[in-house]
Amino acid sequence: MEWAGALRIERTRAQNILATLAVLLGISTQGWAQELVPTAPAATLPTGDLVDVVGPPPGVNPLQSPGQFLAPPSAYGPGGAPGVRPRETMSLFDAALDSLTGDVYAPGKWRPLSLGTLFTEGWDESWASGPAGKSGLTPRQGWLGAFDGVFYRLWLTTFSYQNQLRTPYGGNRYQGNYTIFLPLSRRFEVALDLPFVVSNGTMNPGRGYTSQVGDLSIIPRVMLSESEGLTQSLSLGIRTPTGSAAVGQGHMELLPRYEFWANPFGAWVLRGSVGTDSPLNQKGQAGVSSLAGGLTLGRFFTPHDAPIGDLAIYLNCNFRTPFEGASTNTFVGVGPGTRFHVGGNWYCLGYWEVPVAAPVANTYTAQFALMKVF
Repeated sequence: MEWAGALRIERTRAQNILATLAVLLGISTQGWAQELVPTAPAATLPTGDLVDVVGPPPGVNPLQSPGQFLAPPSAYGPGGAPGVRPRETMSLFDAALDSLTGDVYAPGKWRPLSLGTLFTEGWDESWASGPAGKSGLTPRQGWLGAFDGVFYRLWLTTFSYQNQLRTPYGGNRYQGNYTIFLPLSRRFEVALDLPFVVSNGTMNPGRGYTSQVGDLSIIPRVMLSESEGLTQSLSLGIRTPTGSAAVGQGHMELLPRYEFWANPFGAWVLRGSVGTDSPLNQKGQAGVSSLAGGLTLGRFFTPHDAPIGDLAIYLNCNFRTPFEGASTNTFVGVGPGTRFHVGGNWYCLGYWEVPVAAPVANTYTAQFALMKVF
């Protein structure tokens, strides 16, 4: 009887082990249903969003199962193993902390975001910097005068010069801006822009120039979608009247925008925006809402590790036309710009804009910036 009881116990243990193995095998064949993240540069990845990959039967390479996404050879880690990382979710606080202080440029951390998952994905994940376009030739970088489209983690100090103001006091205007981009998740970031000094002439000949602090702008931004070759975002600029009217400041405005960044082919980048400018504390024609936006076409000429790395040259056009009033109040400005790497995480930027349609507020505007990626 003792021998029979022991046999029943061993049979039960064997059945439990087999059941456990079956469950584990079932789980392993479903493990590839998680979203995959390539660890190699995304230059060889397709332009569309990565799709979920359902694991094939045991013994078949999951990334080469019929009808599923076929990973390029460069997406495999050492020894041919696929270099993938499952989606990592966390609390909103932890996502923000990792976005601001973590290694957001680590290979393999980025993966595409779909517009269809706008409300369900990315808010509880830390931000990661996107790949350099479809062919690895176009870093997702910001250009002066042009709209952004993509997310950044950086700050920059910009010096602006406006020549021959069309104002009663005339003269020129000088302005210094501090701007910082703070990603808080893969879907959300906030940018702050503060003109810490704005200086121009006055109506008092004995006073000469006056210098004031400008209007602080707070810009929440939402990532709509991002793939290797296209990024789409929404932003809501909120300009606060912290400055003085003596230097053209003191305005309250809402500036909603749709923005995009695209790498259509090769080393070329197309970016642009469309939205509205809605003054809230101005009267007359100055208080009329306008349709505003811009379009930029540029090209990269050097790799990052060249003596003048990431050299980009572009042509930009910005416009603003009121919804009411004469069409002569439409503004159009056109100009060239450049950006290049100077060492470490430091970059230099420049932009020159000339008004080509009335009203002409000045003869031209020149901007120069020193930027730090962190």
